[in-house]
Amino acid sequence: MLVLHESGYKCANPVCRHVITLDIHHIIQVSNEGANTPDNLLPLCPNCHALHHRGEIPPTSIRAWKMLLMSLNEAFDTKTIDVLLALDKEGMIKRVTGDGVLSLSPLIASGLLRIETDYHEITGGGHFGASAYEKMYSVTLSDKGKTLVDSWKKGDQASAISMNNG
Repeated sequence: MLVLHESGYKCANPVCRHVITLDIHHIIQVSNEGANTPDNLLPLCPNCHALHHRGEIPPTSIRAWKMLLMSLNEAFDTKTIDVLLALDKEGMIKRVTGDGVLSLSPLIASGLLRIETDYHEITGGGHFGASAYEKMYSVTLSDKGKTLVDSWKKGDQASAISMNNG
């Protein structure tokens, strides 16, 4: 159960993230004396699991995804991790409210997100026909956030670790 929670009940492959059915992959195979402990297990969808066993997803990626999931889960909840992946896919989230910015505060404080202020006119919002504006925000990945997500997707543990040393 801990292993599923760690990945947010999704495939641990950050490019996949399927939710439907998951296999539990042994990072070190049982035949090679690998344990059935959470540190040696990684949820993968059946497709990614098969791709790994065919050699199309290298063992280094599997180990990096596990390490990064464990590290990210120490710092962020799984919804926050999904925000990183969504921003990587979409590029920008526009029209975020102040409450939305507060919910992203762990990612902002860690330097993984960049926030820009926007003002949007509210139709009929002012008195006597005057215009009224509402403060909104746009959210994008910072360079540090892009490095983390790119490293995670590639299974590049060294690059992900080095981004915190720069």
